[in-house]
Amino acid sequence: MSVTTIVFDMGGVLIDFDAKRSLSTHFDAEYHELINKKTFASETWKLMDKGDIEVEEAIEIMCRDIPNELHDEVKKMILDHEGEMPPIEEMYSVVKELKEKGYKIYLLSNCPMWFYDFKKCVPAFSFFDGFIISAKYNLIKPEKEIYNVLFNEFSLKASECFFIDDSPANIETAKELGMHAHCFSDKDFAKLRTALKNAGVNI
Repeated sequence: MSVTTIVFDMGGVLIDFDAKRSLSTHFDAEYHELINKKTFASETWKLMDKGDIEVEEAIEIMCRDIPNELHDEVKKMILDHEGEMPPIEEMYSVVKELKEKGYKIYLLSNCPMWFYDFKKCVPAFSFFDGFIISAKYNLIKPEKEIYNVLFNEFSLKASECFFIDDSPANIETAKELGMHAHCFSDKDFAKLRTALKNAGVNI
């Protein structure tokens, strides 16, 4: 079957979410390993993405083993969504082109519920037909169940979808379910366009 639908991840694909950059912006190098371990790389972060705990509770848990004098900066780093996660400008053109050529466009992202406040900060979202956010469904990639939510919610066939994500594990699940998929971890737009063309996408 031909591809009719393009599904995008958000962090690392549509927005420039870079944990190392955020850590360097807010903290001295001596604290980077500790804070990364307690925030971005923590199980608490996954629970926040999955919607099992609220953002405020997650921040409180994350800060328990971080020096008190750093708590305000940790909170600022996590809550400043717009400042920490600017849109990837070149991807806007890709999304716009795909939409203008008649493809349906959806989001499948691991993200807390603050997404709905942040959505207006990403111009490319104006072209999207729908959004699946992990926290809303208490599911998280690479679990197969959240992909099935996408298919069921919007009446999509996996074989007609092309999925773009920066996580190899998420891409692997997509392929197992029958989606076309490309890992965008290298941020190489030429490779992305080639992968889309090889799948029969008109771009």
